[in-house]
Amino acid sequence: MVSPNGANLLVLLCDQLQRDLIGPYAGPAITPTWERLAGESAVFDRCYCATPLCVPTRPSMMTGRWPHAHGATSFGEGYDTMRPGEELLIDRLHDAGWRVGYEGIWHINRAPGEDRGGEYAHFRPSGFPYDAHQAAMAAQGIEAGSQRGAVRTPTDDGEHDWRLSIPVPAAWTGPVEQHPDMLRARAIADFILDTPDGQPFAAWCSLAAPHPPLLVPEPWLSMFDPADIEPPPGFDADPRGLPAAVGEAPGRQAVRGWTWEQWARGIAAYLGFVAFADACHGVVLDALEASGRGRDTIVVMTCDHGEMLGALGLYQKGVLYDRACRLPLLISGPGITPGWRTQLASHVDLAPTILDLLGPAPLERAQGESLMPILRDPRAPGREFTFIEFNGYVRGGYHLRGAVSERHKYVHYRGQPDRDQLFDLAADPDELTNLAESSTHREVRERLRAALAQWAADTGDCPM
Repeated sequence: MVSPNGANLLVLLCDQLQRDLIGPYAGPAITPTWERLAGESAVFDRCYCATPLCVPTRPSMMTGRWPHAHGATSFGEGYDTMRPGEELLIDRLHDAGWRVGYEGIWHINRAPGEDRGGEYAHFRPSGFPYDAHQAAMAAQGIEAGSQRGAVRTPTDDGEHDWRLSIPVPAAWTGPVEQHPDMLRARAIADFILDTPDGQPFAAWCSLAAPHPPLLVPEPWLSMFDPADIEPPPGFDADPRGLPAAVGEAPGRQAVRGWTWEQWARGIAAYLGFVAFADACHGVVLDALEASGRGRDTIVVMTCDHGEMLGALGLYQKGVLYDRACRLPLLISGPGITPGWRTQLASHVDLAPTILDLLGPAPLERAQGESLMPILRDPRAPGREFTFIEFNGYVRGGYHLRGAVSERHKYVHYRGQPDRDQLFDLAADPDELTNLAESSTHREVRERLRAALAQWAADTGDCPM
């Protein structure tokens, strides 16, 4: 069975992309592809990841379920694999007759015996170019090992020592066409062009950029001058008094002692890498246009999670601040009204929405909601709250839960309830002032806390 209108699907993904830096959100990065797409799309202003970590949030995008529900909650054996029987969007489309292609970062671990990648027309999951970056560093005289910083984090059964990737850039000196992300883009471009007429396709182009290692080709590496980079909000904020998951976050430990010169060089390279990702996605959209199927294709552009990039002195993700959790989300296609959307949305809504747009039966256990009414009508009412969770980097350790309303965000730190946070996102978009203990905000705090507790009960999460 296929969609009555034969519509196709193209999903353009980035990894660890801070949304406020890209053109559709008035950011400084040079992103003409995404800006062109935004002009044809419903552009969501308030979409949040299910969790700011790849291994749990990518399954949420495919299942429409929260990490604590599908079972992949963090890295580490026993934590990084979904429970048996989880249904995926990609399977539903394959079974319904779409020609499925997936290229790039995958990060979805299925229960033993449930992998179906061999059934798809094209399935080539791949990782990050750490070896190529290390070789480029050596060739360019950059100190070996400086691209990772030492961290120690709690797990559910003790402390864990490891090394986190940090923003030490190196130049990709090979042909641009051979950069791993450009190869990914060209593979999906070919997949689209090779799909037989009359057969709908569902294609994912999942780039590694701008996730580290920052292995950036020219001219993108030199596109931004480190001398022009200014410190992000809260860069020098005192971490003392913050919850341990923030004050001792891996993204703080790994860059402790860094100079602003190091930071500026890394941020400038990151911005260039974002621009390069946009160019890679441009190759895919050009192929879609050349195929003549653009008018019959649902195009989704988003990412798995954000990036702090020095705000509050943090790098990477794993915290519930907006820079790590608030995502770009552009959706275009037949029947979708272009324009800005202020309604709340989440990763768990993606699979229900795509199936609603294309026609196959919904995933039976999805916990998200279809955004179809909002896509059709920008004035359609949205939900009152959305939620975010974080369950630690490796084998648990940290357990954070967040509730977001139209104006506020409440973050609960399990085991440290006296360190909970409340932010007024309208008055304080950089989340620098914690209002959790403010007497004038007690009612707001309790309303969001009650919503969070109800969500936990409804979705099978641990009680607060």
